[in-house]
Amino acid sequence: MMFNNGLVTFLLCYLVSVLILIFLSWGTVLTVLDAQLAKGESIRNGSNDINSSTMNQNNINNNNAKSVLWVDINDYISTATADNIEDAIDKVSIPPENTNKDIPYTAIVLSLDTPGGSLDATFDIIEAMQQSPIPIITYVYPQGTSAWSAGTIILIAGNYAAMAPFTTIGSAQPVAGSQPINDTKIINALKTKLISIANLHDRNATQAARFVTHNDNLTPRMALQHNVINTIAEGPHELLNNKAHNATIYTLEGPKVLDTSNAEIVKHQPSVRVMLASTLANPMISSILFTIGFFVLIFGFSSPGFGIEITGVAIIILGLLGQGFDINWAAFALIAIGAGLLAYEIYSPSFGALGIGGAAIMSIGIALMITQPVKPLLIREQHLQDMMYISILAISPFAALMGIIAYKVWESKKKRMKPRVDFITQSDKGLAVDDISGTGEGFVLVGGEYWKAKTESHKLDIKKGDRVKIIDKKGRILVVRKLSL
Repeated sequence: MMFNNGLVTFLLCYLVSVLILIFLSWGTVLTVLDAQLAKGESIRNGSNDINSSTMNQNNINNNNAKSVLWVDINDYISTATADNIEDAIDKVSIPPENTNKDIPYTAIVLSLDTPGGSLDATFDIIEAMQQSPIPIITYVYPQGTSAWSAGTIILIAGNYAAMAPFTTIGSAQPVAGSQPINDTKIINALKTKLISIANLHDRNATQAARFVTHNDNLTPRMALQHNVINTIAEGPHELLNNKAHNATIYTLEGPKVLDTSNAEIVKHQPSVRVMLASTLANPMISSILFTIGFFVLIFGFSSPGFGIEITGVAIIILGLLGQGFDINWAAFALIAIGAGLLAYEIYSPSFGALGIGGAAIMSIGIALMITQPVKPLLIREQHLQDMMYISILAISPFAALMGIIAYKVWESKKKRMKPRVDFITQSDKGLAVDDISGTGEGFVLVGGEYWKAKTESHKLDIKKGDRVKIIDKKGRILVVRKLSL
């Protein structure tokens, strides 16, 4: 039975669309779960939770009322993270009279719970923090979590740095792939940058450098003893009301005094484009998308004419977003590919799969008209290895499926199906008008038309006037067999 390429195309487009939707909705699902967990944490932790630290209406109406913006950094640090922090800084930098909020912001809290991430994104975050007109408090929270590598550098870059009990920081040596970078050019540049940041905030520059050169790891008490952080706080209430309030901080503009007591905590919500970019920038998701796109591209080249190769290119571009491809160019390419798929659907309908895929790809491209490239990584080696293993497990079933489909397509092309004589208007039988030898050719009359023909075997001869049956067609020549009387 002939393998139906059209059906394969439809099923493949459907499968790819489902996978993309799952990957792209991952970030949204995690955000919703995080919000629910935060709500539950509010019930359990009482006065130490963010929500319970929100002031009552009497304080809001007071002339001394103030707000603190809370920003969660609880995943892989990417350009999306940098964009989210820049959005938060822009939000608090707008004077209250120009917004619908009457209460001024006096600080931003960056809550750190991260394995690390992109070096370029980390530098972008630090630059945004240093240019912020509002003081920034960096806080490793909640209890028992960690701010590894890039998270440690961001912690040190805060105007006021704090850690919750039982948290951990350190291991800031950059990696390439899953191997640590030992190039002195890169190590010395990063070490000098950290020393400069530590000196700005009057912190231990020697210990800051050791995070990169020796991969030191510190507990809160050790970090406080080594003058890496300013304090240890069990929760937001203690941090803002008892520890950070009235503390002197150092900025590029000079010393300032924090004013955070009895502040209303406002939790910053990332935009949809930030959540989308954050999901794509995850190394595990980007590697899965890249691999799937590669398989789809191979299938498209092996079965041309259905537009599957275009889908493969689009998925590869999505994967490249997390591998360091400039999102702006990727967005442009996705929009162009999406438009091409829509045009192809109009020209050559294909169950609507290409049209739906084109619309989805265009939507993603429009949403991704943002940010800058991601390249080096500041992340724990073990975390990268774990993501690699998970990626392999996730890709393996799809790779097996693509192998089966590719084999079936190759097998169907290899088989030679006997052609139907669709060119005969009356029947598949005719009359020989010439003698046709086993090694020669002659003419036959079929359906009122003259066709050149030859016998199916060189051992058989056909005489003029014999009835013949058409059994095959090779080019413009019919292959015939003599009909018995």
